[in-house]
Amino acid sequence: MSLANKYRPKNFDTIIGQDHITGILKAKIKSDKGSHSNFIFFWPRWTGKTSCARILAKAMNCQNIQDWNPCNECANCKTIDEGKTLDYVEIDAASHTGVDNIRDEVISKALYPPTILKKKIYVIDEVHMLSKWAFNALLKTIEEPRENMAFILATTEIQKVPETIISRCQVFNFRKVPEKEMVGRLQEICKSEWLEYDENSLSLIAKLSEWCVRDAVKYVDQVSILGNLNEENVMKFLGVASEQKIIEFIKYIVDKNQDALFEEISKLTDKGVDLQHFAKQVLMYLDAHLFENMDLYIKISEQFGEILAGIRNYPYPALIYKIVLHKHIHGTNSIVQPVVVDKKPEPVIEKIEEKITSIEKSEPVIEKIQENSESNQSTKQEQPTNNAQNPDIWTRVVNRIEKGSLQKSLKDLSSISSLENWVANVKIINKFAQMALENHENRDYLEKLLSEEYGSPLQIKIEFQSKEDLFAGMIG
Repeated sequence: MSLANKYRPKNFDTIIGQDHITGILKAKIKSDKGSHSNFIFFWPRWTGKTSCARILAKAMNCQNIQDWNPCNECANCKTIDEGKTLDYVEIDAASHTGVDNIRDEVISKALYPPTILKKKIYVIDEVHMLSKWAFNALLKTIEEPRENMAFILATTEIQKVPETIISRCQVFNFRKVPEKEMVGRLQEICKSEWLEYDENSLSLIAKLSEWCVRDAVKYVDQVSILGNLNEENVMKFLGVASEQKIIEFIKYIVDKNQDALFEEISKLTDKGVDLQHFAKQVLMYLDAHLFENMDLYIKISEQFGEILAGIRNYPYPALIYKIVLHKHIHGTNSIVQPVVVDKKPEPVIEKIEEKITSIEKSEPVIEKIQENSESNQSTKQEQPTNNAQNPDIWTRVVNRIEKGSLQKSLKDLSSISSLENWVANVKIINKFAQMALENHENRDYLEKLLSEEYGSPLQIKIEFQSKEDLFAGMIG
């Protein structure tokens, strides 16, 4: 059994970093007010939402409650843990998105009372993945739940859950586990497993996991294969660099020492350091020390944001580092553009005109060709579609922005991910840009520029790529 499953929390007291939630849930169990409620647990990933949902389900049904925690020994607790009852159902909404799935798995079965447990519990994980019609089908059941039934919904993107669902649930906002509590938990696991460790290595694991418990325990499990949990083994197994190496790298950037930077990039590659992970480590360091030199660190973070954006489109990370840092050192402002293979077909009109030059031309034929051309062009403008020109359109829009701060926060850190139904989905990885675009004046201004560039009215929908998603590549 993996350590992540072995040390999965079994009661409220073993869930770390969420005291603001577990204390309330225990009080609800004590007052018996939690039995007739629907719950939403949200944000961020792997902070104990599903584990807490299972613990809450056991507490509602436990036959021998202990300090308002489930005993984990009675028949009801064991039945839930072992998944041997239809009275406790966990549904992964990511693979059950349709209305038929909800009708079959929930609505039709919710009509019947529990057969073994006191309360029938439905846990729907990643609930934001449900379709609009599935939410509508679920709404009536959630709106008027029976006394012997409760729903616990878990999600990382609560903004995608309809307000009609949210308004009928009690919402609990989970938070990232503080580093001190994370390290303390990892120490307990290491001692239980007789693993030798040093605190610096556990602190490094906590940072690499972005303080997500399951990731951190998984890394401990992986690195323990090499023996002791020390910084050397952590860096060797997970392909990361030490903090001292990050500090040195930043110093070379500040000094604009290009030779030292390029040599260091080669050394990191030779040592097996994942350059994408390294860029994320640098960003984490800059985030933690931002107020030491805000202007400088923001400028450097923009360079590494550009590096990360480039790595996703180029197969040679070291080259991206050199291109971006070279531009930074020499003061150029051009950006690394994704390589887009877009071999445009030769226009049909030109082909036809070439052919008809060899034969006798007639005015009616040419007019008909022009009419067809205009008809095709108007048809193309009827519905925006995804195409290779979208990145160029957004680049032109950003370059036209007259507000310096808004342009700076969007440049290199935003792109059009899709363009359909007259809506341009703009993905951004800059929190300041997200805050700026929440201003209606800025949003209207950008929509005006985008509509002018595209030639048709378009609206903008923001897709903010959170820090969790940005660093998700570190898990694999």
